[in-house]
Amino acid sequence: MEDNVYAPPTANVVADAPAAGTGRFYVVAPLKFCLLFFFTLGLYQLYWFYMQWARYSRRHPQQTVWPVARAIFAVFFAHSLAKRLDEAVRERGERSDWAPIATATAYVVSQILGNVSDQLAARNIGLPYSDLIGTAMLVPIGLSLLRMQAAANRASGDPQGEGNRRLGPANYVWLVIGAVLWLLLFSNYLL
Repeated sequence: MEDNVYAPPTANVVADAPAAGTGRFYVVAPLKFCLLFFFTLGLYQLYWFYMQWARYSRRHPQQTVWPVARAIFAVFFAHSLAKRLDEAVRERGERSDWAPIATATAYVVSQILGNVSDQLAARNIGLPYSDLIGTAMLVPIGLSLLRMQAAANRASGDPQGEGNRRLGPANYVWLVIGAVLWLLLFSNYLL
Protein backbone atom coordinates (compact mmCIF):
# COMPACT_ATOMS: atom_id res chain seq x y z
CA MET A 1 0.00 0.00 0.00
CA GLU A 2 1.17 3.53 -0.80
CA ASP A 3 2.24 5.77 2.08
CA ASN A 4 0.91 8.94 0.43
CA VAL A 5 -2.88 8.84 0.73
CA TYR A 6 -3.16 11.85 -1.59
CA ALA A 7 -1.32 10.21 -4.52
CA PRO A 8 -3.44 9.40 -7.56
CA PRO A 9 -4.14 5.73 -8.18
CA THR A 10 -1.82 4.01 -10.63
CA ALA A 11 -2.64 1.33 -13.15
CA ASN A 12 -0.64 -0.78 -15.53
CA VAL A 13 -1.60 0.52 -18.97
CA VAL A 14 0.75 -1.71 -20.95
CA ALA A 15 -1.04 -4.46 -22.86
CA ASP A 16 -0.35 -7.94 -21.54
CA ALA A 17 1.50 -10.32 -23.80
CA PRO A 18 -0.68 -12.99 -25.40
CA ALA A 19 -0.86 -16.28 -23.54
CA ALA A 20 1.71 -18.83 -24.61
CA GLY A 21 -0.91 -21.37 -25.69
CA THR A 22 -2.76 -19.09 -28.08
CA GLY A 23 -1.81 -19.36 -31.73
CA ARG A 24 -0.72 -16.41 -33.77
CA PHE A 25 -3.30 -17.28 -36.40
CA TYR A 26 -6.41 -19.43 -36.68
CA VAL A 27 -5.38 -23.10 -36.70
CA VAL A 28 -7.43 -25.67 -38.65
CA ALA A 29 -6.54 -29.23 -39.64
CA PRO A 30 -6.34 -29.64 -43.44
CA LEU A 31 -9.13 -32.24 -43.62
CA LYS A 32 -11.48 -30.11 -41.52
CA PHE A 33 -10.69 -27.05 -43.63
CA CYS A 34 -11.43 -28.92 -46.88
CA LEU A 35 -14.67 -30.39 -45.56
CA LEU A 36 -15.98 -27.05 -44.35
CA PHE A 37 -14.82 -25.11 -47.41
CA PHE A 38 -16.07 -27.45 -50.11
CA PHE A 39 -19.28 -28.57 -48.37
CA THR A 40 -20.36 -24.95 -47.87
CA LEU A 41 -19.57 -24.04 -51.49
CA GLY A 42 -16.85 -21.70 -50.28
CA LEU A 43 -18.93 -19.80 -47.72
CA TYR A 44 -16.53 -20.99 -45.01
CA GLN A 45 -13.92 -18.59 -46.35
CA LEU A 46 -15.81 -15.65 -44.83
CA TYR A 47 -15.46 -17.16 -41.36
CA TRP A 48 -11.90 -18.29 -42.12
CA PHE A 49 -10.72 -14.84 -43.18
CA TYR A 50 -12.51 -13.26 -40.22
CA MET A 51 -10.80 -15.62 -37.77
CA GLN A 52 -7.37 -15.11 -39.32
CA TRP A 53 -7.66 -11.33 -39.07
CA ALA A 54 -9.26 -11.45 -35.61
CA ARG A 55 -6.33 -13.49 -34.28
CA TYR A 56 -3.88 -11.14 -35.95
CA SER A 57 -5.71 -8.12 -34.51
CA ARG A 58 -5.58 -9.54 -30.98
CA ARG A 59 -1.83 -10.05 -31.19
CA HIS A 60 -1.24 -6.61 -32.73
CA PRO A 61 -3.57 -4.22 -30.86
CA GLN A 62 -1.49 -1.21 -31.93
CA GLN A 63 -2.61 -1.75 -35.55
CA THR A 64 -6.09 -0.88 -36.76
CA VAL A 65 -7.47 -4.06 -38.31
CA TRP A 66 -11.17 -4.58 -38.93
CA PRO A 67 -11.59 -8.35 -39.25
CA VAL A 68 -15.18 -8.17 -40.54
CA ALA A 69 -14.31 -5.75 -43.34
CA ARG A 70 -11.20 -7.74 -44.25
CA ALA A 71 -13.28 -10.92 -44.42
CA ILE A 72 -15.97 -9.38 -46.61
CA PHE A 73 -13.45 -7.74 -48.94
CA ALA A 74 -10.96 -10.61 -48.80
CA VAL A 75 -9.85 -10.14 -52.41
CA PHE A 76 -8.29 -6.83 -51.42
CA PHE A 77 -6.60 -8.20 -48.28
CA ALA A 78 -5.47 -11.69 -49.34
CA HIS A 79 -1.98 -10.50 -50.26
CA SER A 80 -1.65 -8.67 -46.96
CA LEU A 81 -2.65 -11.79 -45.01
CA ALA A 82 -0.29 -13.98 -47.05
CA LYS A 83 2.56 -11.56 -46.34
CA ARG A 84 1.85 -11.59 -42.61
CA LEU A 85 1.61 -15.39 -42.58
CA ASP A 86 4.95 -15.64 -44.36
CA GLU A 87 6.58 -13.20 -41.93
CA ALA A 88 5.25 -15.20 -38.98
CA VAL A 89 6.59 -18.47 -40.42
CA ARG A 90 10.01 -16.87 -40.94
CA GLU A 91 9.99 -15.41 -37.40
CA ARG A 92 9.67 -18.97 -36.11
CA GLY A 93 12.90 -19.77 -37.93
CA GLU A 94 11.25 -22.02 -40.48
CA ARG A 95 11.99 -22.00 -44.17
CA SER A 96 9.22 -20.41 -46.19
CA ASP A 97 8.61 -22.53 -49.27
CA TRP A 98 5.01 -21.76 -50.13
CA ALA A 99 5.18 -18.69 -52.44
CA PRO A 100 2.82 -16.33 -50.57
CA ILE A 101 2.38 -13.79 -53.39
CA ALA A 102 1.61 -16.46 -55.99
CA THR A 103 -0.80 -18.19 -53.60
CA ALA A 104 -2.67 -14.97 -52.83
CA THR A 105 -2.74 -14.05 -56.52
CA ALA A 106 -4.16 -17.48 -57.40
CA TYR A 107 -6.86 -16.91 -54.79
CA VAL A 108 -7.74 -13.43 -56.06
CA VAL A 109 -7.83 -14.39 -59.75
CA SER A 110 -9.88 -17.54 -59.06
CA GLN A 111 -12.28 -15.64 -56.81
CA ILE A 112 -12.85 -12.95 -59.43
CA LEU A 113 -13.33 -15.52 -62.20
CA GLY A 114 -15.76 -17.43 -60.00
CA ASN A 115 -17.75 -14.30 -59.17
CA VAL A 116 -17.91 -13.19 -62.81
CA SER A 117 -19.04 -16.67 -63.86
CA ASP A 118 -21.70 -16.71 -61.14
CA GLN A 119 -23.01 -13.32 -62.27
CA LEU A 120 -23.14 -14.48 -65.89
CA ALA A 121 -25.01 -17.62 -64.84
CA ALA A 122 -27.47 -15.55 -62.78
CA ARG A 123 -28.28 -13.58 -65.95
CA ASN A 124 -28.62 -16.77 -68.04
CA ILE A 125 -25.54 -15.89 -70.08
CA GLY A 126 -23.40 -18.78 -71.25
CA LEU A 127 -25.34 -21.47 -69.43
CA PRO A 128 -24.41 -24.17 -68.44
CA TYR A 129 -20.73 -23.32 -68.92
CA SER A 130 -20.75 -20.17 -66.82
CA ASP A 131 -22.38 -22.13 -63.99
CA LEU A 132 -19.85 -24.95 -64.28
CA ILE A 133 -16.91 -22.54 -64.38
CA GLY A 134 -18.20 -20.76 -61.28
CA THR A 135 -18.47 -24.07 -59.43
CA ALA A 136 -15.12 -25.31 -60.74
CA MET A 137 -13.41 -22.19 -59.38
CA LEU A 138 -14.00 -23.59 -55.90
CA VAL A 139 -11.05 -25.93 -56.48
CA PRO A 140 -8.31 -23.32 -57.06
CA ILE A 141 -9.84 -21.03 -54.43
CA GLY A 142 -9.90 -23.84 -51.88
CA LEU A 143 -6.40 -25.04 -52.73
CA SER A 144 -4.91 -21.57 -52.44
CA LEU A 145 -6.62 -21.01 -49.09
CA LEU A 146 -5.44 -24.45 -47.96
CA ARG A 147 -1.85 -23.39 -48.66
CA MET A 148 -2.44 -20.22 -46.65
CA GLN A 149 -3.95 -22.33 -43.86
CA ALA A 150 -0.87 -24.56 -43.83
CA ALA A 151 1.25 -21.43 -43.35
CA ALA A 152 -1.07 -20.23 -40.56
CA ASN A 153 -0.72 -23.59 -38.83
CA ARG A 154 3.08 -23.47 -39.12
CA ALA A 155 3.16 -19.86 -37.88
CA SER A 156 1.11 -20.93 -34.86
CA GLY A 157 3.37 -23.87 -34.05
CA ASP A 158 0.78 -26.52 -34.98
CA PRO A 159 1.70 -27.67 -38.52
CA GLN A 160 -0.91 -30.45 -38.63
CA GLY A 161 -3.68 -28.35 -37.08
CA GLU A 162 -4.16 -30.85 -34.24
CA GLY A 163 -5.51 -28.09 -32.00
CA ASN A 164 -8.58 -27.73 -34.22
CA ARG A 165 -9.11 -31.00 -36.04
CA ARG A 166 -12.39 -32.19 -34.59
CA LEU A 167 -15.74 -31.15 -35.97
CA GLY A 168 -17.97 -29.46 -33.42
CA PRO A 169 -21.78 -29.16 -33.40
CA ALA A 170 -21.72 -25.88 -35.34
CA ASN A 171 -19.49 -27.51 -37.97
CA TYR A 172 -22.01 -30.31 -38.44
CA VAL A 173 -24.81 -27.78 -38.85
CA TRP A 174 -22.80 -26.04 -41.59
CA LEU A 175 -22.06 -29.39 -43.25
CA VAL A 176 -25.79 -30.17 -43.37
CA ILE A 177 -26.54 -26.71 -44.77
CA GLY A 178 -23.77 -27.26 -47.31
CA ALA A 179 -25.19 -30.65 -48.30
CA VAL A 180 -28.54 -28.97 -48.98
CA LEU A 181 -26.77 -26.31 -51.08
CA TRP A 182 -25.01 -29.02 -53.10
CA LEU A 183 -28.34 -30.83 -53.64
CA LEU A 184 -29.88 -27.59 -54.88
CA LEU A 185 -26.90 -27.01 -57.15
CA PHE A 186 -27.06 -30.49 -58.66
CA SER A 187 -30.83 -30.30 -59.08
CA ASN A 188 -30.31 -27.02 -60.95
CA TYR A 189 -27.86 -28.75 -63.30
CA LEU A 190 -30.23 -31.64 -63.91
CA LEU A 191 -33.37 -29.58 -64.51
